[in-house]
Amino acid sequence: MTEKTDEKKLGDLYTTFQSKKFRDDIAQCVQTKGGKGMEYVPWSNILDRFIKNCPTMSYEFHEYNLKLNNGGIQCETTRPFMGDDKTGYFVKTSITCYGVTRSMTSAIYGKTFTNVSLNPQANQIHNAQMRCLCKNAALFGCGIELWTREEVTQLEAEEKQPEDTGLDEADVIPTAKEVFPNSTEIPLNKPCKKCDTPMTLKSGKFGSFLACPNYPDCKYTEPLE
Repeated sequence: MTEKTDEKKLGDLYTTFQSKKFRDDIAQCVQTKGGKGMEYVPWSNILDRFIKNCPTMSYEFHEYNLKLNNGGIQCETTRPFMGDDKTGYFVKTSITCYGVTRSMTSAIYGKTFTNVSLNPQANQIHNAQMRCLCKNAALFGCGIELWTREEVTQLEAEEKQPEDTGLDEADVIPTAKEVFPNSTEIPLNKPCKKCDTPMTLKSGKFGSFLACPNYPDCKYTEPLE
């Protein structure tokens, strides 16, 4: 039997979750893990407080149908995640409280907070499901302030990731500074306009500039563009 929507109870629940008393209580549950000091709240603490304030709540881990070809025999099965090896995988949860259902998705992460792109393992799926359920609870106001901090942390982590250029590592041409990080005279492929010798990048007291390596026979120099 579907529970009738009770907007008043839903509003009162959100008010409770946003109260200073409740926020202080949740703050006491914050733990730190890893060498980078990432903060988190165990999913059990979130669910415990959600159920205490809404005993009739229910939740669901979504499953998806998958068609397989097993030795020429077509069969169907289900799995608790969706996605592919190229874009990554995600899970989905739903929480129903006082007749209102709200859903959330979450990526399946590996150890380095990056998306799993191949064959997610059972523990990774489980961790993603419980993480997703906690984010789902935030849609009702439970611990929503924690995810504001989490999003900032994630953005900072993503900014530190190298940009995906779409090129293979072998196709990326390093800069001269990367190849000769400690040198003050770096060879380049640009020829000297006077003697056609490959010029070098030099560092002087006024900064870097291009110069012919045949000095003093050739004194041609050129400023960096």
